[in-house]
Amino acid sequence: MYDLTEAERNQIIGLFKGGATRQKIIKMLGFSRTAVYRTIQIFCEGKSLETQPRSGRPKLLNCQHQKTLKKIVKTNNRQSAEQIKNNFQEKTGLQVTTKTIRKNLHELNIFHIFQHSNLFLMINKEKIV
Repeated sequence: MYDLTEAERNQIIGLFKGGATRQKIIKMLGFSRTAVYRTIQIFCEGKSLETQPRSGRPKLLNCQHQKTLKKIVKTNNRQSAEQIKNNFQEKTGLQVTTKTIRKNLHELNIFHIFQHSNLFLMINKEKIV
C-alpha cells in the first residue's frame, strides 16, 4: 500500500464535490476503498490533505545516492564494500559506513555470493561479471 499523491487526493475530492458517490470514485480512479473513504473523511472534517511527516530517523541515502551507488557497483562488480564506500564518498562527498553501503545494496537487491571461491555480485538474481 502507498500514500496517495496530492494530485490523486485532489482528484478524489473534486469528484466528491461534483456529486460522485464513493463507489463511483473507486471504480473510476481505481484506488482502494480505504484510501478513498479516508481521503473524503479527512476532507469532511476540514483537516489538511497534505502528507504528514513520518516519525523515525530519515534515511541517509536518498534515491539519487542509491542510483550513484548502483552505478559504482555496475562499473566494477568485484570491489569490496570498503572500496565501494570509498568510491561512493569520492563521488558524493557523503561520509558513510560500510554497513550503510551494505544495507543500501541489499535494498537495491544487490548481494554478494560465494561460488567456487570466487566472489560475484548478484543483481536481481542475475550474475554480473
